Parts: sequence; structure tokens; C-alpha cells
Amino acid sequence: MAIRTASPGSKGPRPDTRTAVFQAAAAEFSARGFDGVGVDDIAERAKVNKAMIYYHFADKLALYRAVVGDMLATIGTTVTEIAAADLTPADKLNRFIEQFVRHADARPWFPTLMLREIAAGAPHLDLETLTLMKAVFLGFGKILADGAAAGTFRPVHPVLAYTSIVGPLLMNAARERMAAEPGRSQLPMFVAIPHQDLIAHLQLTAQRMLEPR
Repeated sequence: MAIRTASPGSKGPRPDTRTAVFQAAAAEFSARGFDGVGVDDIAERAKVNKAMIYYHFADKLALYRAVVGDMLATIGTTVTEIAAADLTPADKLNRFIEQFVRHADARPWFPTLMLREIAAGAPHLDLETLTLMKAVFLGFGKILADGAAAGTFRPVHPVLAYTSIVGPLLMNAARERMAAEPGRSQLPMFVAIPHQDLIAHLQLTAQRMLEPR
């Protein structure tokens, strides 16, 4: 959705209000889930009048779906480009993992928000939002199919491979959120892991999972 700007001399919203609302909503939904967040909470965090939320988004549900859809659409575009690149299947898989982590780093609210939504059965996502995942699976499936055709990967269902790779990424993000609570950082399960190490580990794990038997 494009930002609506006010005409010269008018008293319309600042051009950056949509971004402020979006970022505030993403943080609130990630921390407390859809049902735990009110429009007033988002307005307070964004430092805007509540009317500005309805100026840019139809309602809280539309705002929530826009937040989720932003990440899904971005990943879909990225995977499509990777699948079409002039790279070996192994390099494409490695790049997919790296880019997924980098996109999640840029949107730290996404992993926890998505874990909440998945655990609840995705009750707040409509078919249009969920369909954004189609590009992700088509691109990822092409990477796997090309690898199988080249003899680099063993044949495997793309959904199983995808969840085996993305699942640990989401869980690690949740672990990091738990570690942020006071007094927990000294516990072994909450030790900080550089994301470059995380990427390298998942790349190696994925390659071994897919290597021909």
C-alpha cells in the first residue's frame, strides 16, 4: 500500500506515519500476539493519533496481515531470484538459507510473530496472505528439483525440506527472545550465537540432509 501524502498546505498525515504504524504494530504483535494488542497500543507506540491507523489500514486485522505479508512477499521474491540464478543447486540452497536469516534479522519481529500464528493454526491469515507463500515453495522446490536432476540432492518433498531448514531458524529466534529476559543470558541454552555461525551450521545441515544416499 502506498503512503498517502497530504497536498501542499493541507493538514494531512506526515508521509512517515504509515511506516511508524507498521513498525509499531509489528513489534506489538510479535510481543503479545494479535489478540493481546489493541489499536490504542499501536497508536501509543507509533506516537500517532489512532485515526492515522485507520487512514492507512482498514482495521487491525488488515494491519496484521500487511505485517505478515511484507516478509512473505520479500522472501518469495528473493527465492524466485535465487532459483533463477546461474549457480549450482548447492550454492542456491546456501544462498537461500543466508538470505532468509538476513531478512529475518531485518525484521526481528517476524519469527516470533509467525511462531505464534502457526501454533494457533493461522486463524488471522486469509487465503490472499497465505498465497504469498506460493512463490517461496515454487522457488525452493525448483532449487531442490534442479539439485535432484543434477544428482546433487536426493529427491525429497519440498515441504519437508523447507520445514527442516526454516523450523530451526524460527526456534532460534524464539530462543534469542527468551535469552533477552533479565538473568537468563548466563544459562547455557541461551548463549549468544553469531548469526554467521547459525547460517554456516544450517547450510551444512541442509547439504547433509539432501546428499544422495
